[in-house]
Amino acid sequence: MRPVQIIYVTAGNGHRMAARALREAFDREGVPNVIMDLLDFSSDLFKWSYSDVYAFVSEHSHLACRIMYDLTNKNREESIVLRLYEKISLENVKKFMRYIAENEPKKCVCTHFFPLNVLSRMKAEGLYQGELYTVITDYGLHKMWVNEHVDRYFIPSEMVREGLLQSGVPERKIVMSGIPVLPKFARLRGGKRDFSRGERLSLLFIASSIYNTLVIDILEELERLELPLDVTVATGRNHDLAEDLQRFSSESRLDPKILGFVDTLDKLMTQHDILVTKPGGLTVSEALCAAIPMILVNPIPKQETNNSAYLQSKGAGILARTAEDVGRLVARFHDDRSMLSAMERAAASLAFPHAAASVVANIMG
Repeated sequence: MRPVQIIYVTAGNGHRMAARALREAFDREGVPNVIMDLLDFSSDLFKWSYSDVYAFVSEHSHLACRIMYDLTNKNREESIVLRLYEKISLENVKKFMRYIAENEPKKCVCTHFFPLNVLSRMKAEGLYQGELYTVITDYGLHKMWVNEHVDRYFIPSEMVREGLLQSGVPERKIVMSGIPVLPKFARLRGGKRDFSRGERLSLLFIASSIYNTLVIDILEELERLELPLDVTVATGRNHDLAEDLQRFSSESRLDPKILGFVDTLDKLMTQHDILVTKPGGLTVSEALCAAIPMILVNPIPKQETNNSAYLQSKGAGILARTAEDVGRLVARFHDDRSMLSAMERAAASLAFPHAAASVVANIMG
């Protein structure tokens, strides 16, 4: 059996983590597979411009993100910008196209629209004869995910389904699988918190991709509440933020627990009552498996604002536009624990803990 090719792009962390979850699911079924970052087949300059520049802009220039999203969220025949963007992108991944042509895989699954569209172009030109699958990793649909040469779409929400249908994708090509998460999140059994009034609330703040001043502003707002709170802040690999927080902590009555990079978010989510986070598709999918109520901050336009809108419409999360909003929400939760109980139930109802296994079963079935 030729290995299944699992292809992602490092533009944020979610696409890579979804690919890793799929790899582990294929491994459990004994299916040979290869996982790769499409950008590894490009030049260092292109990889830097696609990955690192994206990370910087998504954190510091939401206006640029919104403009780019709107310019590319169009049908290809209607958008000169989109066609030019894809032409430039294709020119930079010819090594990948040669790899596919030489190895002739039977099945490719993409967790980002870039490799999806490269392979779609190859199918259109007869350069790739295999099956093409894609896992959409946000709860709203961007049109760059849509291509007539995709054999099956694995999706997380009715919002995405409606978008695909409106774009002309046949119903038979759409599978409601959820977004793949690692097995440690699939094994969680959320929804067992005790929100008894009078108990201290514990709050987990995933702050690694949020600009430092906003993180400090949120913590200062929580400090001003003077409520019984236990606050844990995960800074990831953002060392500058970790240093800023150590200085804040040394002078703060809040006394937050500062963590750097951790690989135990599954346990932390089940040990806390509230999650404050950016609404990235993978992060919120993991949080849904933990059934933890979410306060959603600093979303990237518009993919993460769409994620926020979906979660808020379902009652699993609430968007906080400012640090003051975060404080007001925490104060409300402290006074009305029934809100947290309802959000926990809503989150549990939206979870797809076995999404990776579902995708693999559909691809291999």
